[in-house]
Amino acid sequence: MKNKKIVVIAAICLVFAGSWWLYSQSSRHTERAFSIRVSDSSVPNNYELAEKLTGRDVLKEEKVQLTPITIQGGGGGTVTMQALLANNIDVAGGSISIWVNAVSKGAKVKLLLPGSVTEVPEHSGLLVLEESNIHTIKDLVGKRIAVNVLGAEADFIVRTFLKQNGLTVNQVELVVVPAENQEQVLRSRQVDAIAWTTSGGTQFDRTVDHGGVRRIPGTSSFETRGNLSLLTTSEGFLEKFIKEHPDAVRRYLRAVDKARRIVWEEYQKNPDRVRQVYAEITKAKGGNPELAKYYRGVRWSPKNQLITDNDIQFWIEKFTEDGILKPGQVKPSDIYTNEFNPQYKK
Repeated sequence: MKNKKIVVIAAICLVFAGSWWLYSQSSRHTERAFSIRVSDSSVPNNYELAEKLTGRDVLKEEKVQLTPITIQGGGGGTVTMQALLANNIDVAGGSISIWVNAVSKGAKVKLLLPGSVTEVPEHSGLLVLEESNIHTIKDLVGKRIAVNVLGAEADFIVRTFLKQNGLTVNQVELVVVPAENQEQVLRSRQVDAIAWTTSGGTQFDRTVDHGGVRRIPGTSSFETRGNLSLLTTSEGFLEKFIKEHPDAVRRYLRAVDKARRIVWEEYQKNPDRVRQVYAEITKAKGGNPELAKYYRGVRWSPKNQLITDNDIQFWIEKFTEDGILKPGQVKPSDIYTNEFNPQYKK
């Protein structure tokens, strides 16, 4: 009788264990994706490109769901940072200069994943009309220069190359013009130069391809950074969000890493096909599919897998020289960590 009871109890335990295993497996497959709020954009993102190119939904693979949030005031880096600090979005990308500036003012944010790198001068720099009397940086005195937003990459790059040539920002006039409108205001002579192009990208290549413009030597992000391949942008979160949702952060960053790696590899194999997909997604989102002609793949390099002190130190030094920071007030580790980067090996 005693042995019979043992057998019955054992059977009950096996049934319970089996039921628990089946439930846990079912739960694992039906686990709800963690929703992360991002800034909405009409530009195709790497997740969309990767899925259309390969059929892989990297967000679903990592159980992450993106909730697009429309940000009032456009998508400039400073506007996005304000939205992040106001807790209107959970993650933001943008110029490293914006993040250093924010931390210097007490913001509790942290960069976690590298973004784009500096473009070589052939694909970046300040643009002026061909017949302009501006030929060097010193000729910019008294001129109107279009920047997409104040307090971001283009603004700070202009200040930097002016200072490197013995000038100050007070000797020029910075005019805020959305990136997509800068070519138009240049050709209509409402401004003398456009600065969104200092970091390169589709707007630079399109404007050059349309003809009638020149690049001013020494005005690209690449040149102002000492002709070094350094990061210009990165992605990050509020420190509070990182602390409260570390697993979600890791999954999101794995999805980002997968997506851009897929796009990078597909572009190396067949750039025309990637451009065609880029145009299709852009048109579906209400954007300008013409820009796909100038798309040159992910503005990212396999060599820049991690954020480094050098990427951050450039801006710390510039802000210290300009009196925005006190000597020793901020160090690179205050701005970033590679701890959550899927490419980081401890």
